[in-house]
Amino acid sequence: MSVPRHRNGYFMECEAQLKSGMSGEQLLTLAMDMGERMIICGAEANRVEDTIRRICTAYGCIKVDVFSITSYLSATITKPDGCHETQTRRIHSYSHNLDKLEHLNAISRYICVNIPAYNDIETEISNIRPARDFPWYMSIFGYILSSSAFAVFFGGSIRDGLVAGALSALAYVIDMKIKPLGINMLIYNFFCTFLLGVLARCIGLTGVIDNLDKVFIGLVMLYIPGTQMTNSLRDILCGDIMSGLLRLIESVMLAISIALGFATSVVALNVFLH
Repeated sequence: MSVPRHRNGYFMECEAQLKSGMSGEQLLTLAMDMGERMIICGAEANRVEDTIRRICTAYGCIKVDVFSITSYLSATITKPDGCHETQTRRIHSYSHNLDKLEHLNAISRYICVNIPAYNDIETEISNIRPARDFPWYMSIFGYILSSSAFAVFFGGSIRDGLVAGALSALAYVIDMKIKPLGINMLIYNFFCTFLLGVLARCIGLTGVIDNLDKVFIGLVMLYIPGTQMTNSLRDILCGDIMSGLLRLIESVMLAISIALGFATSVVALNVFLH
């Protein structure tokens, strides 16, 4: 086992390479890039940590320590010569892109099986297919269908479903124009649900809506963080308590902001009308 040489009060970086001529810094950078991309796509902590661990082990690391939460990623590898490499990443935002996550999983499996050179992996990662861009009319149809279907499913009339669908079309426009600005999701959800609640209440005053609460239910379904809640419970069940609790707290806060948006719209209009 080689010992890192000491120069000017600092330990020199170990020169030993891993499989396929990969240096420790290159391997850790590669693994962290994969982990960061997976977190941004909405992967749970257990999947991210396992992927980084498998990649580093495949190239010859004798020990890999990984810690991942929704906003932070850290990994330390121990090479066969006993030298250590550590990197950390700060994750500022994430979404839920299961299509891209599937591609990242396929690349990680390819890396573990074939152990390619660093440049080959860089090329493979850079060729990750972008998110599929569906035509606007397909997206808006999905908004309308889900909102109106839920409104009718929970006991609303056909008119309730039509109103919920019309308002969900407005929600789609807001998502396309305002959401890309990067507004805090708590504020964004409150603003959207408050606006939709006010509009639904105003339409209800005309007598078009039979059950206002059913229209609200249909609109709520556009914003409920269901995937995030599911991932939080999976993290907790897998033993990643901290990551699971963070996701759970965030999803609960999002749900509260949604409820407050609709409740505030009803209260505000009741006060204004009386």
